[in-house]
Amino acid sequence: MNSQSVTSPDGTRIAWTRQGAGPPLVMVHCVAVSRATTPQPTLPNALARHFTVYTYDRRGTGESGNTGPYSVEREFEDLGAVMALDPRDPVVYGFSSGATLALQAAEAGAPIRSLALLEPPLFADEDPTFTLRVEAQRRIDSDLADAHHWFDTEVVGVPEDVLAGMPPLSDEGLRNTRTIVHELTFLPGTPAHRFATVETPTLLMASDHTAQEIRQWAMELEKEMPNAKLRVLAGEWHGVDDATLMQTIWHHVSNGS
Repeated sequence: MNSQSVTSPDGTRIAWTRQGAGPPLVMVHCVAVSRATTPQPTLPNALARHFTVYTYDRRGTGESGNTGPYSVEREFEDLGAVMALDPRDPVVYGFSSGATLALQAAEAGAPIRSLALLEPPLFADEDPTFTLRVEAQRRIDSDLADAHHWFDTEVVGVPEDVLAGMPPLSDEGLRNTRTIVHELTFLPGTPAHRFATVETPTLLMASDHTAQEIRQWAMELEKEMPNAKLRVLAGEWHGVDDATLMQTIWHHVSNGS
């Protein structure tokens, strides 16, 4: 991978890659994955047909650093550092918890041209004592594979048949598992109405074969956000193919969003 790096305001090295031409688009990956281990490894190439695509390893994953203590505001700064690589305000695409992170960055005032969000999870209940994060850290300190499995089954609720079809974790995948505590810091307390003040033009996308609660979250966001539109796309559990995503996002952007 032809990586470059940018330094976030707190001194953390953030590794990134650029490809394609056209308006800028920054991808925000889901939980505990890097550019090398993302479940959407070929999507950047598909999007590069229309966009200048910036992908980066979120802090603590892949080739990026991980300065502590963690706060979601540092992730906003990481995203901002990548966005600043291009003088134009970007489209920001996020998948799963990366979509919720991108939504929170927009809420915080990041200069995002538009959002394209695939199935952002919403955890309406707050977790003031970080019960889930504490449990995650306990498992991480004991057994990374167990921690990853616990997160998939108990927190995300991955169906057994989907879980059975997943490839075994690579060594890097195991290392990236340590960052599930990041998601368990910023996901609690994210009901849809929290984002009613986000005026960024937003494309919400959900698969027609995803979990009902995931589709419901997208519907709630469309109702609450003043400039959001939902598209339900042909897909599978928590996933849509590259060509459909590329075409849908390009249509959203080329029509002025």
